Formats: sequence, C-alpha cells, structure tokens
Amino acid sequence: MSLTKQLPSQFIEFQINVKLKLSALWAAVMCCYIYGDYIQIYVPEVLAKAMTVTSAKEGIQAEFFAVAFLMSIPSVMIFFSLVLKPTLNRWLNIIIPALFIVMLVLLNLKTTWIYYLYLTALEILLSLATIWYAWNWPKNYLIEKEHS
Repeated sequence: MSLTKQLPSQFIEFQINVKLKLSALWAAVMCCYIYGDYIQIYVPEVLAKAMTVTSAKEGIQAEFFAVAFLMSIPSVMIFFSLVLKPTLNRWLNIIIPALFIVMLVLLNLKTTWIYYLYLTALEILLSLATIWYAWNWPKNYLIEKEHS
C-alpha cells in the first residue's frame, strides 16, 4: 500500500458580475411573488369573490391592474439590471426594493396565512440582498501616475 500525500482540492471561484447577481435576485423574488399569488387563489373565498364580480364598477379590474402593474416592475428589473448603466442601475436597485419592502409589510400586516408570511419574509430578505449588492456595487478607482 502506498502512502501519498493528497493535496486538498480547491474549487475554482469566478467573480460574478454584480449585474448578474441583481438580475438573479429579481428573478428569485419574482418567483416568490408568482408562487404566493398563485397559492392565494386556494385561500377560501378569494377565488369565489373574484368569480362573483358582475361588473367592472366593483373595482376588480382596478385591483387586477394594480397587481399586474406592481408585478411588471420586478419582471422588467430582471432585464434592466443587466442592461442599464451602473449609476441608474444602482439607484433603481436600491430604491425599488426598498419601496417593495414597505409595500410588503403594509399589505401583510393582517394576514395570518403562514405560507404568505414565509414568502413575504423571503421576499424581504431577497430585496434586502438586492439593496446590499447595489449599495456595495464595485467601483473602479483610477490611479493617476505621478509624472516626475
């Protein structure tokens, strides 16, 4: 039996661009939003209430539009995080998640559904991570050469 020294193996670590990280966070939070809204139709009386609406005057179209508008923001941020210039990109990825966190807290103050509270907590954590990565966006520092 031969005794050989085994060197510990090291995994190769690649630096992932902050734009990809932000886009992935938006995709992850979007999945949580979709899943939460999909499961919500199984909450007693939610679907029944929507099915009994007989007139647009009852406000259901406005509610559906509001949800569609709100969910379009994270949807487009998946793309915008990849293509916008860093300064605008950074600020949008700080401001929008902060507003969504406030909205999530306000909308879920009265809910008692555990699945929804869990998804809300996860959405808040993902939004906080988005803010953190945007806030800590790497910078290039130009170093002037001294001419002597």
